[in-house]
Amino acid sequence: MPEFWAHLESSAAEHLARDKAFLIFGASHFTLVHVAGALLAFIILIIAALRYRASLQDSSRGVIPPRNFGLAAMVDGFVGAVYNLSADVMGEEDAKKFLPLTGTLALFIFVCNIQGLVPGMLPPTDTLKTNLVFALIVFIVYNVAGVVRNGFGYLAHFLGPKIGGFPWLFFLFLPIEIVSHLARPVSLSLRLTGNIVADHKVVGVVALMVPLLVPLPFLLLGTVVAIVQTLVFTLLTIIFIGLAVEHAEEH
Repeated sequence: MPEFWAHLESSAAEHLARDKAFLIFGASHFTLVHVAGALLAFIILIIAALRYRASLQDSSRGVIPPRNFGLAAMVDGFVGAVYNLSADVMGEEDAKKFLPLTGTLALFIFVCNIQGLVPGMLPPTDTLKTNLVFALIVFIVYNVAGVVRNGFGYLAHFLGPKIGGFPWLFFLFLPIEIVSHLARPVSLSLRLTGNIVADHKVVGVVALMVPLLVPLPFLLLGTVVAIVQTLVFTLLTIIFIGLAVEHAEEH
């Protein structure tokens, strides 16, 4: 690493590293490699956004697709796919409203995932702390959106429906609903972490054993994994938001 980056990591380790193992995660070596990967993804997305914005400044205002399939066209197709997916689940109005979140999450996660296919780089999404931040953002957004849209009607869902003359069943529904919602960010983060870690390890081991030609099929498989995991995380985010903002049922 460059001297500056090595000095930055040693300084950060002095204040941020932990000595005690935490539950199943065990002892870990402090590193800022994942932070560097996340910053790289951020820079790539800023450049892509600027290129896309520049493509809208011509006479067609982005109505006519460009002749060349460049970075702007890739961003347009990617975000368009996220929008179409969102519109199918939550309707066009809410799809437009939440597209800044869902589109940005999809782009950022994909760019992070795909870094694992570049020799010498680590995908930021193969560490739990990165993915847990994504999942917590989704958790906060969909709950806040549900309360803003439906008020106390959203919170009433946690108590379950009124079944006959037994309103006391909320004692049963309330803990089930709370556990169910708390499990969502855990599931989102662990699923993404597990799949990216497994894919990166497989590609790395094969590349070490036979570095020529043999890793190519695994790199293609890694590309599929990066796309699928981006799709799964984004789709679940859209579903959670869609369920939260839908009109409250009669209780």
